[in-house]
Amino acid sequence: MKEININSVNHAELVSGCQPPVPAADGVTKVMEDGKAGNQIQALLERNENPPEVLAGTTLHRPMRTFSPISGISKLLKNLYLCGGSAASVAMMQQLGVTFVINATTVTELTDTPLPAEDTRYLRIPVKDNREANLERYFHEVADMIEEESKAGGVVLVHCVAGISRSASLCLAYLMKYHRMSLKDAYNHIKDKRPQIRPNVSFVKQLMDFEQKLYGTRTVTMVYCHALDQELPDIYEPEFRTMELLYQKFRRNIARR
Repeated sequence: MKEININSVNHAELVSGCQPPVPAADGVTKVMEDGKAGNQIQALLERNENPPEVLAGTTLHRPMRTFSPISGISKLLKNLYLCGGSAASVAMMQQLGVTFVINATTVTELTDTPLPAEDTRYLRIPVKDNREANLERYFHEVADMIEEESKAGGVVLVHCVAGISRSASLCLAYLMKYHRMSLKDAYNHIKDKRPQIRPNVSFVKQLMDFEQKLYGTRTVTMVYCHALDQELPDIYEPEFRTMELLYQKFRRNIARR
């Protein structure tokens, strides 16, 4: 097993003269109203905070997506996969031809990932999934290493505990830096491949800063959600639209009393 010490890798310098990526389609719906939410809204929030590991088939108002035939694995690019820790098995990685594993968890959460071969590269990013964690410090290093492995013909698997927040954020940073995607476009690309992704709000803010440093622009903004009494990235608005509608219904019912 070839384990890489992330602290020994030099930070990549920002590429001078980068041109901003093409932004996603204009217009962001903001359906934010005032007040507190009831039990129905809280239930929806909890359901969004604990999404299922694998979603199959169709979802309401969304087209059928193509998933990896291996349960729990999402193919983002021909040489880049994303999953949760429980799906990162030796058999699965051998089947996919994985040559580099990135484990974005702390040692208290998951043990080292079992590797499919002795020469498989391995990197642990010891960051917790909370609002205090600084994941941005690893964006350049991880993106550079994924690109290096890709150019060498290798296959990279990135995982955290659930394949929803930390690992998704690292993959977003890679798409932004090396595939010249805006944050919004990168999010939509991964969301289409793995619908359950939802980086925590702090990581999204760090990705917004990363985009600003790369391209001098931001394609994602924060909007205030009164139903949850907090700011959310506008890219999450579709997920909470139902919650906001329930919140409005709740307020109307209160007003009638």
